[in-house]
Amino acid sequence: MASIQPKAMQTAETRGRFELNCPAATASLLNEQDVAPALQAVRYRAPDRAVFTVGVAGCGKRATYVVVCPNDGSGSCFAADGHR
Repeated sequence: MASIQPKAMQTAETRGRFELNCPAATASLLNEQDVAPALQAVRYRAPDRAVFTVGVAGCGKRATYVVVCPNDGSGSCFAADGHR
């Protein structure tokens, strides 16, 4: 998970800067966990996922994002809505 964390932080920070309309916004890690796939089949098994809760703050605003990254080395993370 340590190798995925920088990409997760960057993903949340990029989204936060856009949504908060604040180019100076910065991200901070609030929580992280490793999650096994919910669905597993005999021939196919989805990769485990790293789930990060990231806070983004700047320009007097802040937001929280839940960033999901597969543990397959692809580096394709997704920042879902958290609480504002």
